[in-house]
Amino acid sequence: MKTKEDKKELTLMFIPGADKRVVRFRIPRISLYAVPSAAALVILGFSLTIYVQNTSHRSTTEQLTETFTGQEKQLTEQLMLKDTELEKLQIELIDLSKQAEQFKSKLEEIRKLENKISPGTAASSGKGTAPPPSLAPDVGGTEAPAGTREMNELAAQTRSSLSGMIGDIDGLLVQLTESERKLQEARRLKRITPTIWPSDSRTVTSAFGVRQDPFTGKPNVHTGLDIDGELNDPVYAAADGTVTAAGYDSQHGNHIRIDHTRGIETEYLHLNKMEVQAGSTVRKGQIIGRVGTTGRSTGTHLHYEVHKNGTKINPSPYLISDRKDDN
Repeated sequence: MKTKEDKKELTLMFIPGADKRVVRFRIPRISLYAVPSAAALVILGFSLTIYVQNTSHRSTTEQLTETFTGQEKQLTEQLMLKDTELEKLQIELIDLSKQAEQFKSKLEEIRKLENKISPGTAASSGKGTAPPPSLAPDVGGTEAPAGTREMNELAAQTRSSLSGMIGDIDGLLVQLTESERKLQEARRLKRITPTIWPSDSRTVTSAFGVRQDPFTGKPNVHTGLDIDGELNDPVYAAADGTVTAAGYDSQHGNHIRIDHTRGIETEYLHLNKMEVQAGSTVRKGQIIGRVGTTGRSTGTHLHYEVHKNGTKINPSPYLISDRKDDN
């Protein structure tokens, strides 16, 4: 009969052979349960250790990933900011280039106007226009690296300076344009005003006004100037104009009348030859005929008249220049 003690133990018997002694091992039954439990506990402990280590590693990895992500985001933002600043600087430089071209164009306009107003002045001065200080060529001195901020500030300052100069030039251009317009108008008026002598001679043999008629001996009004001259001496148009009459009659002989606009006309009498015809456009100083003695004349001379609004006036105040090219 098995006892209680037998139930608590497990006997293992090893029989090596028929003539050998049997070996018995008594193992408590509780050991059969304790060993798997211990093994399970060991495995559980090992698993927990691995889990804790993995959790710690994962937490560290997440922290590192978060740190790296933040740094990457910060670097990306910095790079985007730099790209924006560089793009802004490029735009500034493009604007500066355009303004520099405008500046150059404005200066060229000024030079042209200077030449129109006073030919040769700008070209003979021997002076060029220096570029703005910030755009001048390098000539030496100490140097320091320029950052994007400094370059942006320099570009903005230079653009502001160029804008101011362009504004000043625009104002100057307006003034010069107005001066050029007034000068052109003055030149035009001078060209259509009979200011030159109509012949090479400066000898007046009979002045404007009352005189004794050379044919009748009676007083009469002499309506022009008689200017001495040799046969076929050139006769010049006293101003720009249009020939309104070129013909012959017994009183005036061969004669030419020129309309200079603004109510001013000139007339040339007793010509030996006429070299223009009615409708011709003539320039100041152009030869229009030759001195003669045709018509009612006692000798070779040029009878010269100035008419203003249809009235014959004294030509003498108009004869202020000896030059045939007085423009």
